[in-house]
Amino acid sequence: MAEEKVGVIIARLQPIHNGHLELIRQALHENDKVLVLVGSADKLNKRNPIPINMRLAMADEAIAEAFGTKDALRVNIQPLDDLTDESDNSHDWGFYLYSKIVGITRSPEFTIYYSDGFEIIMLWFPPFITRNFVSFKLNARGTIAENISATKVRKMIVDMNEGELEKFVPKGVFERREILRQFIMAYGV
Repeated sequence: MAEEKVGVIIARLQPIHNGHLELIRQALHENDKVLVLVGSADKLNKRNPIPINMRLAMADEAIAEAFGTKDALRVNIQPLDDLTDESDNSHDWGFYLYSKIVGITRSPEFTIYYSDGFEIIMLWFPPFITRNFVSFKLNARGTIAENISATKVRKMIVDMNEGELEKFVPKGVFERREILRQFIMAYGV
């Protein structure tokens, strides 16, 4: 039997939005299994104001709603602590990330799906890993969900721009907008 194809998405989901769901949709279409690593799981600060338990719950709901039970079962959502801090783009980070992914998926080969930061992502892994085990699939942010970002979503939440917000986020995020606003305001905008 052929080895299962694995897609990996690494995102902070601060909060999950339609751009994230588009990346997951593509990964589901092209792979047997998809791993979503929710980054900065160990952080709660201005850049990461939404607690990890809430991010995981919203991601789980959004994926089930967007893709249905059968495809949602092919998605594994896991928290990912930073090795040091978010600016760490060293090979140490790459080895940490690679071992985390292999430990969860049991597959040494996978494709990372991303929408920005190509230059940074390429720094993570030593060449022998990218040559032999890891491939990359860029989806330019400007082509996904009208160039949406979690920063823009948080601003919509803070500004109480509900009409715009509803267009760019899954139902569970929209329904939690008041509590999300409190977290965002508590850690500074």
